[in-house]
Amino acid sequence: MTSRFVRTRLLRTASLLVPALAVLLAVTAWPLGRAVYLSLYNYPLTNPDARKFVGFDNYRNVLGNSEWWQSVAWALSITVLVVAAQLIFGFLFANVLHHVIRLLPIARIFMLLPFAAMSFLVAFSWREALGGGYLNEWFHFDSVGNRVDVLTICLSEIWRGTGIVAVILLAGLLRIRPGLMEAAVADGAKPGQRFTRIVLPAIAPAVAIAVAYRALDSLRMFDAPYVVARPGSQLLAPQNLIFNTSLTEFEFGLGATMSVVFFLIAALVGVVLVRSLRVRRAV
Repeated sequence: MTSRFVRTRLLRTASLLVPALAVLLAVTAWPLGRAVYLSLYNYPLTNPDARKFVGFDNYRNVLGNSEWWQSVAWALSITVLVVAAQLIFGFLFANVLHHVIRLLPIARIFMLLPFAAMSFLVAFSWREALGGGYLNEWFHFDSVGNRVDVLTICLSEIWRGTGIVAVILLAGLLRIRPGLMEAAVADGAKPGQRFTRIVLPAIAPAVAIAVAYRALDSLRMFDAPYVVARPGSQLLAPQNLIFNTSLTEFEFGLGATMSVVFFLIAALVGVVLVRSLRVRRAV
């Protein structure tokens, strides 16, 4: 009876997952396979007939390119900073909403509005505000320096993603059983103990989801550096470098190689995050 129940449950789960996985495979396998194929060629986009098989020469060029690794290191640094800020502000907002239940329906809508906005427009708005706009007039930023560019990119990413992180963490807070916090207070538990023994285990799965989702999303940023960075700027994410190599310098084979390498880096980051953030569910 038990084995039949487990088998039925697995079949039902598979029937729900297989269609989605099939669609995902269909829309990712071909572009990825095409990128791997093109990465083995010297493929000048201005003269496709001059395409020449070069094997792994493109990979050696990318792996030995200091500009590429500088962009990867920069993107990883920005991702760590942005995700940490989104977690902090997201938890604060989620905690406020958790104590004001009647505001939940409308608050969720407003929290998701920044995430629904086009990232290009968000970055443009922050650039105008900090690069000569009203915020620049108030705080007197150096509008031509790299510092204000980095600040603009970080603020645009933080502002856009904090709402979705708050909604995810709020789902974790709502898992706390009613009366549990009151019982802990009655037992004399201090705020720090209540957070580590009750709140943190409840939101841990939500934190894992939020960190993995926002880290991978921030790592592949394109719009913010594209809008903010000036000509000759070194504030380029890997996606921007791939774009410039493929569609500005017309080195399509080298751009495809960068895409494959970046895919492997993102996949490695995803695996590390999933394994390191694997947590037990709250009891």
